[in-house]
Amino acid sequence: MVAFGMATWMGLVVALEAAAAPPAPTAAPPVRDAVQVRDHSFRSKALDLERDYLVVLPPGYDATQKKPYPVVYLLHGLGGEPRDWLTYAQLDRELDRLVRAKAIPPMVLVAPDGDNAYWTDHLGEPGHPGPRWGTYVADDVLAEVEGRFNVRADRAGRAIVGASMGGHGAMSAALMHPDRFAAAVSLAGALFAEPPTHRKIYKRVWGFPADPAHWAATSPIALMRALPAKARGVPALYFEAGDDDPAGFLEDAILAHQLLLEREIPHELRVNDGGHTWKAWTFVTEDWLRWLGAKLK
Repeated sequence: MVAFGMATWMGLVVALEAAAAPPAPTAAPPVRDAVQVRDHSFRSKALDLERDYLVVLPPGYDATQKKPYPVVYLLHGLGGEPRDWLTYAQLDRELDRLVRAKAIPPMVLVAPDGDNAYWTDHLGEPGHPGPRWGTYVADDVLAEVEGRFNVRADRAGRAIVGASMGGHGAMSAALMHPDRFAAAVSLAGALFAEPPTHRKIYKRVWGFPADPAHWAATSPIALMRALPAKARGVPALYFEAGDDDPAGFLEDAILAHQLLLEREIPHELRVNDGGHTWKAWTFVTEDWLRWLGAKLK
């Protein structure tokens, strides 16, 4: 029999207890490759103005990755600003959540500043064209972003989304330039069945009375009416509106739906609870992000 002194015995007990105890929990590792939000500015050739824009980079964004990322351009509403997409729709969090869940591919989100100009070239006067806000979006913003970030520079990798005034701009840009965008989303877009006149900005954009040729060339509804049956090359189109939208934009979305049905052109329509607010539009945030994820190959 081996004899142990008290001190030796107590030391052995402590050692055995330490060996049997589970390891102390370690702090959770920090989240790597988190979503990044960046603010940038550049000079627009179309406007001859310095313009700001906001970029949301997906988790794991790699500027040197061989395959560029799909890119989604986000157009704010009247009286809004680029950061509305984060403040009200929390798109940075939604992008992070859905990318990590592998529900959508990693994509870059870009929100330019469109002032209150309706994202459309203004009519101006004979010999003096108005500010070219539509050209700014379709030409300058794309060129700036594609030159600075590792994003797709082809139709199949680009989409455009807008809320209210931005919904008008998104559909106008996509239908005017179907070779540049694979898909477009209108969230309660101000699509307008006829030229509006109840705001000064409308008269600056299309003239008063509205110039028929300028209206036909820039209006989403007019552009849809001009599409032939079973038209090829039309971007994928998605419309949303609240059932209590007081601006009449639900009726505009339904009109767009009817025009496209008549022409047998595929599209999506969502009608949800709510009025003309971000709270109503965010009902479908995940839905349209997933829809875009399937379109941007």
